[in-house]
Formats: sequence, C-alpha cells, structure tokens
Amino acid sequence: MLFSLGHFGATLTAFSMGIVLSYFYFPPVVEGKAEIPELLPRIPLFLGLTALGIITALSRVFDAVSSPFIANLSDRSRSRFGRRRLFMMVGLVPFALTSITTFFPPDETATTWNILWVAASVLLFYFFMTLYVMPYGALIPELGKTADDRVFLATMSAAAWGAAFCVGQTLWFFKGVLEGQGVSPMDALRIIVVSFALMGALCMLVPILVIDEKKHCSGQVASEGAIKSMGEALKNRDFTVFVLVNCLTLMATYFLETGAVYYVTMLLGLSEQWATALMVGMFAMSFALYPLVVRMTKFYAKKNIYIVALILEGSVFSMIPLANDVAHPMVLAGLIVFLGAIPIAITSIIPAAMMTDITLSDTRRTGEHKEGTFFGLQSLNVKLAGSVTSLVFPSLLIIGSSNGTPTEFGVSLTAWIGCSFSFLACAVLFLYNENRVNKYLNESA
Repeated sequence: MLFSLGHFGATLTAFSMGIVLSYFYFPPVVEGKAEIPELLPRIPLFLGLTALGIITALSRVFDAVSSPFIANLSDRSRSRFGRRRLFMMVGLVPFALTSITTFFPPDETATTWNILWVAASVLLFYFFMTLYVMPYGALIPELGKTADDRVFLATMSAAAWGAAFCVGQTLWFFKGVLEGQGVSPMDALRIIVVSFALMGALCMLVPILVIDEKKHCSGQVASEGAIKSMGEALKNRDFTVFVLVNCLTLMATYFLETGAVYYVTMLLGLSEQWATALMVGMFAMSFALYPLVVRMTKFYAKKNIYIVALILEGSVFSMIPLANDVAHPMVLAGLIVFLGAIPIAITSIIPAAMMTDITLSDTRRTGEHKEGTFFGLQSLNVKLAGSVTSLVFPSLLIIGSSNGTPTEFGVSLTAWIGCSFSFLACAVLFLYNENRVNKYLNESA
C-alpha cells in the first residue's frame, strides 16, 4: 500500500502537464473571451499544428524513445541501492520541479523565448518522469509473487491513480476559490500546480524509503543489452497485441480527461466547477466497483472483462456530442457519469494485471529477467500514441475557428475520435491469447 503512493505522486505531478497545460495555454472561450493571456501562439504554425501541440508531441517522442533504454539500464544495474531505486532517487526532484517551471514562461505575451522555455521544460519533464516511472513500474512483477498479489498490486495502483486524478480534478474548485479571493485565473492555476508538485514529490519519496529490493524483490540482474532485450520482448505476440490495445485505450482516456472541461463548459453549458463534480463523481463510483472487478478476475478471463469495458467506453464517448441536442443536459451528464464509471474501474485494474502476467510469464519461459524492458517498450508505444494525441488535440479543438479559439464542432469531434479509439482497441483485443500467457505461469509455478 505504501508502494502505491509512488503512483499517486507521479500521477498527481504529471496531471499538471496533461490537463492544466492544455487549459493554461488554450483556455476555453466563455462569452467571447479567454481568461488567460496568450503566452504561446494559439493559431496554427505549421500544417494546422499549434506551438503547444508540436512541443508536447516532440517531447513525448524523445521520452518514448528513451524509455526502453532507461528501463534496460535499470534491468542491468548493480547499484547497492537496488536495480530500481537509484534511478527513482535521481529523477524525483527534477520531475517535480519541471512540472512547475513549464507554467512560468519569461514573457507575458506570446514570444519566441516563451516557446523555447516551454519546450525545454516539457522535454526535461518527460525525461525525468521516465527516470522515475520506468524503474518504479518494473518493481511490480517482482513484488507480485502470486496471481492474487499481482491483482492486489494492480488494484492498489489503480486506486492510487484514481485518487490522484480526483485530487487533480479539484483544481477547478480551488481555482474558483482562489479567484473569489482576488487571485487572477493564471496565478490561481500556478498556485495549484506548485501544490500538486510538492504533494507529488513527497508521495514519490515513500516507495524509495520503504522498499528494500534485496528483501522484497526476486528479480535478478539482466544480461542482455537494450537492443537485444527489446527484440526478444517484441517477439512475444501477446505482448505486442496488448501494447497496441493499451495504447488505443489510453488515447481514448487522454481525450476524455483533457476534453472534460471543454465538454462541460462548451457542450453542456455548465461552469468549470461542474467539471470537477462530474469527473470526481465518475471516479468515486469507479472506486466503489473495484472490489467487484477484483472478484470478477476469479471467474472470468481478464481479456473478456476488458472487452466489455471498451464497448462501454466507446458508447459513453458517443453520448457526449449529443449534449447540444437534448432538453436536459444534466440528465445526459448523469448517465455519462454512471456508465463511464464501469470502464474506468475495469481499465484501471485489468490492463495492469495483464501486463504483469505477460512480463512474469515471459520471465519464467525464457529465464531472462527483463521486467524493465517490457515496461519500457510498453511506455514507448504508449508515449508515441500520447505524442499523436497531444499533437492533434489542440488542432482539433480549433477546427472552424478563424482566431485559434476552441469551437463546439472541434470539441464534439474530439469525442467522436475518442469513441473510435475505444472500439478499435476492442477489435484488436480479440487477437490476445490469454490461455497461452497463463500456460507458462502455471507450468513454472
């Protein structure tokens, strides 16, 4: 349980670079104006792409490429602190610090210096985040000795992520509170970002202090280099199928999380504070479903549970653009919250448990301990997918706009694209062979 605080801290720290970053530099237009000055150019600069989209996409590509190499270095580390903890210690402080500097560009208008400042901050943020997160994730299959252990770790990790997301969503509430005390919207967001970074750093420190790798982990130092280790991992067909499914799922989740405030304000016509209430309500309901999801893993294949979640997620996305056409938007919002809680509960637990099963199954089949490489490759593909979504999301928002401000059509389009990601992931998941993965687990056990 203490180990899961690391996930809570990393998620809360990274929350600023996901939800807040888009809002800070592309605030919604309410009553014809944006409440934050233009600090980065908002009009497309190249092929319909914005400065922010290009910056985040390139940073995530760099981060994605570096992830498996950092993971492999931790696989082969012989540090007396353990294979993973040294990397986590080095990455922790700059990870939190760069999540703050991104929101303090040097100029108060859109200048080249601001572009360079934000680009450098975002690039370093993703690098140091990987330095902490990759070794941290690789500890999970080492700590999970049994199937129940691995499901429990996945559940605690999901709970930590969900709790961090709920805390993050309170930013709209606290932003309103600070503004009520005379703080400007821009400074209110900065105060919240700093608070998230400090809280996140303290939580990320906990697993470094409480986990003794020699005592708690069974993993051994890997012998293969990065390129060979990645090649061997990619030969695992079930791993490659799972990674593709997970990428598509996370792309849909990115659209939902980033687009929530736009859906609430521009489609439902509600205030920003409702974004907090609806998203926290959805995640609170998903928490209540966690015990049911854990129990279902004892009777049903994880693959089948995942398929149900993706179908529901796609259905929820398809409801969002209907907000402008219904007589009672709040009723639709309530239905979205109720149905959306189910796939969130499932996708918070099942993919993590599947990934741990695949990694441990491969380790027992080959005898090579490359847990970090598996998580690094998964991260590479997920981050490349994140690069695409972060690149196109701002551009989709402003489709039909002449001055670079979000439009209702653009916001609705992001929901339809999120819907397509969910159903495509569902189709690919049918190629996953869970019996083959379990066969190696059971034989070695």
